[in-house]
Amino acid sequence: MKKVRTVIDLLMVLILPLLMGYSLVGELYHEIIGVAMAVMFTAHIILNRKWFSSLFKGKYNLRRIVMTVVNCLLIVCVLTSMVSGVFLSKHVFRFLGISVLSSLMRTLHMLAAYWGLLLMSLHAGTHGGMMLSKIKKKPIRVVICTVFVLIAAYGVYAFIKRGFADFLFGKVMFVFFDFSEPFIFYYLDYLAVIILMMTLGYICIKLIGKNRS
Repeated sequence: MKKVRTVIDLLMVLILPLLMGYSLVGELYHEIIGVAMAVMFTAHIILNRKWFSSLFKGKYNLRRIVMTVVNCLLIVCVLTSMVSGVFLSKHVFRFLGISVLSSLMRTLHMLAAYWGLLLMSLHAGTHGGMMLSKIKKKPIRVVICTVFVLIAAYGVYAFIKRGFADFLFGKVMFVFFDFSEPFIFYYLDYLAVIILMMTLGYICIKLIGKNRS
């Protein structure tokens, strides 16, 4: 079961940049990938359902508060993205005929998508310690951490280059893609931003752990 969970989590990270580039992959494929992401997210929730039953049990230290807030905000973003996506659908859910409030739904979908990307990446990063603990050889852990830090450093540049802040705070409601740019450059930039946020999430949890009283 743990292997299934790991595969699902890895797939979600890898297809997330594809999902963000809706015009580059095409509207139909964007919707299909979105449905696949929704299915995987639902599977992730089911596999981690014990977390929900433990929400009102035990004490909350700073570490648990941070992780719970990130998780809850992520769930809100994903659900918002799912619902607005159904309303905006021109292919997969077209048969439902509920294409109303398109302007509002487009705004919600954009905000939920970009905040969801950051929160999903932070969420993955907060659990990075558990993944690293499975690697017994210290030199390998050092190499992995070094690679992540280097990619995260580039991720800062990619974050600025791709105008993430404008999308996150609703300054821009339409993504303008450069179709002359090779798709791989776009994909790697978004993947670098994901790794940046994963790294920040991991560092944040490590710092909180060191400063616990």
